[in-house]
Formats: sequence, C-alpha cells, structure tokens
Amino acid sequence: MNKRLIRFYALLGVLAFQQPVPAQEAGSPALVVIDLRPKEEKDGVGLIALTGKCNKDVYRIADVATDPIKVEALRSGLSEQLGLAADGKTLTVLNWSIYYNKQGAQGSFLDSVGIQGYNLPGKKKEAGSGSKCSQKESAGGWYKGSEVTTIVPPMISEFSGTYAGKPIDVRVVHSVRRKIEGKFKGAADDTEELLQIVSETAEALASAIVQ
Repeated sequence: MNKRLIRFYALLGVLAFQQPVPAQEAGSPALVVIDLRPKEEKDGVGLIALTGKCNKDVYRIADVATDPIKVEALRSGLSEQLGLAADGKTLTVLNWSIYYNKQGAQGSFLDSVGIQGYNLPGKKKEAGSGSKCSQKESAGGWYKGSEVTTIVPPMISEFSGTYAGKPIDVRVVHSVRRKIEGKFKGAADDTEELLQIVSETAEALASAIVQ
C-alpha cells in the first residue's frame, strides 16, 4: 500500500470519530427542577414544630430527613411517572413542605366512666378525628379524619409551583402504615414512609400535569 492510500484511510478514521451523534442516541435534556422555596422551608433537622394554638403537635419534616434530599427524590419520581414527556421541561418549586400531624386520636379506645371510685369501660371512640381546627386556621399539615385509613399519625404533603410555566398545586395525605419512630433523624422506618409520600406527591403532580 502506497503512502497516499495510507493517508486516505487515516483521514477516513478521523472523520468517523468526528461524525455527530444522532439526537436519539445523545439523549434529550432531563427534567429540570428549580427550588425557589423560602429559606425556612429548607432549613432544620428532624421535626420543626409549628406555632400557634391550632398547630400544637403538628411538625414540618426537614429536607435532610430523606436520602436523597426530597427535591431530588421528587425529580426522579416525576421523571419516572412522565417518561419522555418530562424531557426538557422545568418544574419550579415555590412552596413544598411535608408535615407530620400528631393531632387527633391515635387509635381506638374506650371512654372510662367513673362509678363509686371505679373506672368502667364506656363507649368506644374511633381513631382518625383529624385536625382540631379548620384548614383556614391551620398553618400547615391540616387533614380530616376521613382522609386517613390507619390509626397512626399521618403525613401531609403540600406543594405549590409551576410546570412548563403553568401553575400547579397538589396536596397528599399519606396514611402511615405502621407505628414508626417518628423523629425523622435517620431511622429506616421513618425514611421509608417519608420517601413513600414523596413518591405519592410525584404521582399527584403527574396526574395534575396530564389533565
């Protein structure tokens, strides 16, 4: 093979490596999430108690209670829900808190009726009485008894933002399936339930987006 042919084939090899990658192979840009929440919604560790007489025993769960951090977990969950339709879109988070509401009955129990110094069992009360004040009076994490299916304190996710420039708001009440530690400082059962409500929030967002 002469030198001219050698140079020709070498040039073909260089050009082959410089060919543009087809768009479908390069992949489309992934869903982008922009977190514009106020500082107080991002800070803290474990449970942050809400203030005010209607908010006793209601707590905001800190972002760091999840691994990955909840906004990234939401992005991943929403991308999975929407598939290719999410590529190149932007979700802007304006407000998003997850609450742990310990108000209301924590299980079925019996009233005690006092007779001559003795306590006798009375009428059975049902769990799931919900928040003690109206939604308007509550600072966050409000729920009604009919929204839960278990006797342990529920979690409530309240989201407000935009998707592809359009306003979107969702609210999710998560019935915690079993008794958990409830401190949200790394216990496996706390994290599992918390990631579950993040997943349910992603599902609710996906449903609202496609409507």
